[in-house]
Amino acid sequence: MKTDKLDCRYWNIKACTIPVGKVTIIPQYCKGGEDCDDCIRFCPEKVLMRGSEPNDRGFFPPVLVEGGQCTVCGRCQLYCGENAIFVQKVGERIVSEEEIALREEAKE
Repeated sequence: MKTDKLDCRYWNIKACTIPVGKVTIIPQYCKGGEDCDDCIRFCPEKVLMRGSEPNDRGFFPPVLVEGGQCTVCGRCQLYCGENAIFVQKVGERIVSEEEIALREEAKE
């Protein structure tokens, strides 16, 4: 049986896009610090780091890493037991050939 679908092996890498997300952190809900940091630990793009400013409850909410690019995977939101972090897709960006090469090199 023949299909009209193109084989995925032949896609054009120059047209490949990935989502770009906006991360919203609600500091007063966060319990970040030694006992948590799940949002930081499970982020595959490493766009979060522990903040240095405590919230009203004495915990240290995460902050965005400068230059980090959220891909809207939603893991931070999923693993946050306090509902203190949310992601929203705000657009898409084209993946550069250099970025792909760096990711492939990091896998090795």
